[in-house]
Amino acid sequence: MRLRHLGYFLLLIVVLSGLLHVLGVFALPHLSSETAWMRLSKIGEPNTMVRLESTKSGEQVLPMMAPDIRYAVCRFDLSDGPVRLITPTENGLWVVALYTPSGENFYAVTAEDLVRPLFNLIIATENQTVIEEGVDAPVEADQVAVVRSPTFEGLAVIRAPLQGQSEAAGAEEALANAYCGPYGADER
Repeated sequence: MRLRHLGYFLLLIVVLSGLLHVLGVFALPHLSSETAWMRLSKIGEPNTMVRLESTKSGEQVLPMMAPDIRYAVCRFDLSDGPVRLITPTENGLWVVALYTPSGENFYAVTAEDLVRPLFNLIIATENQTVIEEGVDAPVEADQVAVVRSPTFEGLAVIRAPLQGQSEAAGAEEALANAYCGPYGADER
C-alpha cells in the first residue's frame, strides 16, 4: 500500500513540475527587464525606418540576429493615422513581419508571395480609412496591401537573407531606401 502512495506522490511531483515549467516559460517574456520594443525605442523615432547593423554576438540590438541576414525595423504609431511601408526586395527570400509591442505577430509576407519587386504596405487600424481599399480604389491599389493592426503601436521588421556575401551591398542599399512614414506623405 505504501508503494502505491509513493507512486501517486511521484506522479503528482512530475505533473506539478511540468506545470511550473510551462508557466515559467510563458511568464518569462513578461518578466524581462528589457523587451525588443524597449530596445528599439532607444534607436529611432516612431514611423522611421532604422537599419540594424550586423554586429558580433553580444553587441546586437536584438538577440540571435543571424550574420547572413540584414535587418531594418520601424516602430509604427497609428495614433495620427495609417503608416506606409515601402521597400524594394532583392530576392524572394525577403520577409516583412508586423508585431504588436508585446511581440505577437499579426502579419507576415515574403517577397516570393507578393510576386513583385516592391513591398508596399499600408498599416492601419480597423477604424482608419484607406483609399486603396474598396470599390473606388485607384488602379495602382492592386500593388498595395492594406494590413489592419490590432494595436495603435507596433513593429515592422524587414528580414533580408543573403544568398551569398556578394548580395550584401545590394541588400543594404535596398534597406537604406526603405520608407516607413505617414500614409500619404511619401507617394512613391
